[in-house]
Amino acid sequence: MRQFIISAALFFTFLFIQCSENKREVSENQIIAMRTTGNDFMKELKGILIEQIQTSGVVQAVSVCSDTAQLLTNKFGVERGVFIKRVSLKNRNKNNYPDDFEKRILNNFELLKQNNQLDGETEFAEITTEGDYKYLRYLKPIIIQAECLNCHGNKADMMPRVKDLIAQKYPDDTAFGYRVGDLRGAISIKKLID
Repeated sequence: MRQFIISAALFFTFLFIQCSENKREVSENQIIAMRTTGNDFMKELKGILIEQIQTSGVVQAVSVCSDTAQLLTNKFGVERGVFIKRVSLKNRNKNNYPDDFEKRILNNFELLKQNNQLDGETEFAEITTEGDYKYLRYLKPIIIQAECLNCHGNKADMMPRVKDLIAQKYPDDTAFGYRVGDLRGAISIKKLID
């Protein structure tokens, strides 16, 4: 019962945050633009990963995630005029650690997941001020799909070569033990606004 009360309180806190003044400053057009950017990025990244798995196997896909994905992320951000990254509370790549804002939203997404309220429509947008600058911040959850389990599932089920390569590239890895439908993290997009 105590767990339910805490979960309910956190959920209503998340709803309050979404309805705050900062949330109301974000226009529908801004949200649509950020959503489109996030969806386009994920579609491109997933396409590359699936192609690598199908043509070269899972071991080669690990390299895509570690090397190609970072290059794609940087290139995509420059082309779209945004800062974009994949963030998670259970990290593999040190470049994907969330900042305090991202941690707060990831924790709220996790609460929504625990309450069976996280779905493909879930997103969060807010205008923040950092120093003298205003940014539009946007996060969209990344949900574990079946193909993700090759590298993010139970370690006992991973191919030995995949497990060894991950251990070599990421000695401090915590991004495993997921099941289909789990919250992996989020796409985080940050855009400088006037």
